[in-house]
Amino acid sequence: MCKKSLRVAAGVIFILTFTLIFSSQVFADQVTITGKVTDTYQIVTEDGTVYEVADTDMGNDLLNHVGKTVEATGTIAVEEGHNVITVTSYTLLE
Repeated sequence: MCKKSLRVAAGVIFILTFTLIFSSQVFADQVTITGKVTDTYQIVTEDGTVYEVADTDMGNDLLNHVGKTVEATGTIAVEEGHNVITVTSYTLLE
């Protein structure tokens, strides 16, 4: 009986750990940035901060507005030292 309880406890811990690791995007806060869309798949803010635009449908749609200023909302992650925004919505400001 004790071995069965240990297996159940280990299984529960594994599932909880797995859920926490792979659900970090779910808990990420939405942020809004304002900047100019470049032809290098980026948004550059007025203060010079560069955000790579993640390869998603919304992000690819936003990239159709090269040279325009946008207000983009999404989640920010740091990948290999670069800020990456996963765009969930955006508004053209020009």
